[in-house]
Amino acid sequence: MLFELLTARYPGMRLWLTQRLCALSMAIVLLLFWVRVLWLAPQDYAAWVAVFSPLWWRLLTLWFFICMLMHAWLGVRDVLRDYVPHLGSRFVLQWLVNIAVCGNALAVLWILFGMDF
Repeated sequence: MLFELLTARYPGMRLWLTQRLCALSMAIVLLLFWVRVLWLAPQDYAAWVAVFSPLWWRLLTLWFFICMLMHAWLGVRDVLRDYVPHLGSRFVLQWLVNIAVCGNALAVLWILFGMDF
């Protein structure tokens, strides 16, 4: 039954499920973040750098932001489809959102992996 809902016959269901899985994934990573912060209790800048210095934690943080950007992109896409009736305006707005999402993704990559820890 679930696999039938994920076929081309129901195209919106894949996007809906993707958005829900992104939200679940973000909730799990956020819970792990709070456990890690409460466990390490960073008090100054050097301690916060130590929290984010392991590669596995930076990859997990990257996963969080990828899920957040995908979740936001799908939500804005649905809002634009529902509330912007003019196709040309919707196309321009969606491209602006795409540029913003790509810019934010590049900023996250630069912050997590481009700076010396």
